[in-house]
Amino acid sequence: MSSTGAPGSNDSAIPVSPAALAALERLREGNRRFAGGVRSIDPLLAHLKMAELAVNGQKPFAVVLACSDSRVPAEMIFDQGLGDLFVIRVAGNVIAPSLLASIEFALLNFGSSAVVVLGHTQCGAIHATVEHVRNPLEPLPSANLEELISRVRPAVERALCTHQIDEKDFDRAAMVENVLRSHRLITEQSLIARDLAEAGKIAIAGAVLDISTGLVEFL
Repeated sequence: MSSTGAPGSNDSAIPVSPAALAALERLREGNRRFAGGVRSIDPLLAHLKMAELAVNGQKPFAVVLACSDSRVPAEMIFDQGLGDLFVIRVAGNVIAPSLLASIEFALLNFGSSAVVVLGHTQCGAIHATVEHVRNPLEPLPSANLEELISRVRPAVERALCTHQIDEKDFDRAAMVENVLRSHRLITEQSLIARDLAEAGKIAIAGAVLDISTGLVEFL
């Protein structure tokens, strides 16, 4: 397994720390509980843990860059308690300087062992970008939305290399490409994350949530 968790990577010679592997497995196990309708005790005792975290500070074991969609609450999806995850949410789980800074802040200050880019099925940001690619002359409502669409569009265009835009599963293909793009940009644009990954100290992975089942697939 590569230290970055990149699909198809040939960088298997780089060892990944036990802490990084344990962090990913902890997320997988938590998701299996969530999808199976089981919850651990930690999330249920969040109100009791608040005072402890206020005194001792936080030490989230993983950073999750997730979409802002209301159906993608990372702590619930991975069945984790208060203080366990450093969650960054933005529509389309895109990468921008402020989001990279948030990831770096967590890695430098909290010792998190994994960074996960979490996309999901039926993503509104993906669908809106696909529709804009279909109808490029249709004006977008604001410059802010234009900025968001511009960050998702390269993934949609990459999906066009292997899929027809009118295929039933095109949105999902574009969503996966968008997760992989954000994964790639983290390692390309953050020297901090790249150095930690190349040293085997963290794992960087892409993942996809199926909102109809609650199951997360790590890419």
